[in-house]
Amino acid sequence: MNYYSPLDDMVATAKNLPENENIKLFLRHSIRYDNPPDGDYSKLLLTPEGIELANKIGASIDKKIGLLGASKVERCQQTIREIYKGIQPQFKPEKMPQIIVKKGFYQLAGNPFGRVNGGLDWFEYFHCLQTGDTKSTKGISLEMEAKPVLDAIFDINSDADKLDIICSHDSHVIILASALFDLKTGLQGDNWCRYTEGLFFWGKRDDFYAVWRGQKGHFKNFYC
Repeated sequence: MNYYSPLDDMVATAKNLPENENIKLFLRHSIRYDNPPDGDYSKLLLTPEGIELANKIGASIDKKIGLLGASKVERCQQTIREIYKGIQPQFKPEKMPQIIVKKGFYQLAGNPFGRVNGGLDWFEYFHCLQTGDTKSTKGISLEMEAKPVLDAIFDINSDADKLDIICSHDSHVIILASALFDLKTGLQGDNWCRYTEGLFFWGKRDDFYAVWRGQKGHFKNFYC
C-alpha cells in the first residue's frame, strides 16, 4: 500500500503490509494549534499545516477505504475528514462513511491531567504505566488502559481488502506502543508520539499483528 507520512518508518511499513487483509490504521491526529491559555485542549483544531498534511496522507492512499473511527474530540474527526477529502475517488465510497466514535478512542482510566487536578503530570503518568508503578497511578495498570483501546479498534471491521482509519490522541497511541512494544518515554516524554504517527494492525482481536516504528509483533490472546 502506498502511504505518505512525514515519518519514514510508516511509509516503509505501508509498502510491506499484506495485500488481502483488512488493515487498521490507528494514528494520532494531525498538527493542531498550540496549548490553550485556559487549559482546555478539547477546543484545539488543526492548523492549516495540519489540514494540508491530512489531505496529503489521503491523496497517497491506494487501498480501498472501509470504515472510519475517531475520538469524539473535534480535531480527531477533522483529521479523518481531511484525510478522506484527499483520497482519490476510485478508493473511497462516493458518500463518506459515518465516523464511528468509541470511548476507547478518547477515554482514559487514570488521571494524567496534573497534580492540581488530583492526578499525575502528563509524562509522569505514562512513565508510571510503563514501569508498573500502580501505587502512583492509584491502581491503574497499563493493561487497564490498553485493553479498551484494542477492544475498540477490533470492534471496527470492514472487508478483507480494505483500510479502516481510526484517529485518536497521542495518549492512546503511546499506551498501545507501550503495551505492545515496551515503549519507554521517561519523565520528560522522550520518544513521544508525533503528529499523525500511529500503528498498523491486521488480524483478529485474539490473534493479530501490529507494527510500530518498524517493529512487527504477533499477539495472541493479548489482554483478552
